[in-house]
Amino acid sequence: MRRLLPALVILSGLAAAVGCSKHPTRAASPAAASPSPAPSSPAGVIRLFEWSWNNRDTLRPREILTDDFRFQFALGDSAGNQFRDQPMDRERLLLCLRHLFVGGGAQPPASSIRLVFDPVLSVQPDSRPGRDPTWHKQILTGVDLSIRWPASEYRVTGNARFFVVRGDSAAIPADLVARGFGPDSTRWWIQAWWDESLVGPAAVAGPWRSRGAEARGAGPGRVLPAVNRTWGDILAAYLASVAP
Repeated sequence: MRRLLPALVILSGLAAAVGCSKHPTRAASPAAASPSPAPSSPAGVIRLFEWSWNNRDTLRPREILTDDFRFQFALGDSAGNQFRDQPMDRERLLLCLRHLFVGGGAQPPASSIRLVFDPVLSVQPDSRPGRDPTWHKQILTGVDLSIRWPASEYRVTGNARFFVVRGDSAAIPADLVARGFGPDSTRWWIQAWWDESLVGPAAVAGPWRSRGAEARGAGPGRVLPAVNRTWGDILAAYLASVAP
């Protein structure tokens, strides 16, 4: 009997191991399964911008927008009227993204965001006057953006045009200089973003007026059909309560 004890101990250990295998370890988080792209090329920095929207990440945009960054509203988009004299700069956009991604502003944060750019991003020389193509590039991409709130959904389609600059020619923000960022030819930054999205014919009140939507028959927990908007329209709504 004593000779059987070691064998029984071994068998008990194997049984315990098999029992543990029925309870797998916790799956990796989506962020861990989809690492952020590196801004080491013109296309890479745009992929990182796309990734930050899909992951509602407020840190990465701060690290890829130049100090002289500007957002330009779509031609004819009345949402941009309040920004004609004071364009949407880096700090305003970062504040808008924080309110949209995680909350803290007058409008509720999105419950989900899905952004898709073109599978292949075509990099071209910067078409703006006075830009050297060695340091300055532009990317025009198709946009398919869906943003959901509990009782509504917005859709943005059309195009977006990004102007990017190489790190050894970029205006690096002071807050990033303090963190050790400096001129770097292996890193790219977004200097300008032009909204060229389209507006659908059935625009209605936004999700920040969802109570009115419920009164029209949406009801709590029921999502209204997606409404087409310009990208700038959504950004402007999340900055409506910010003083110029």
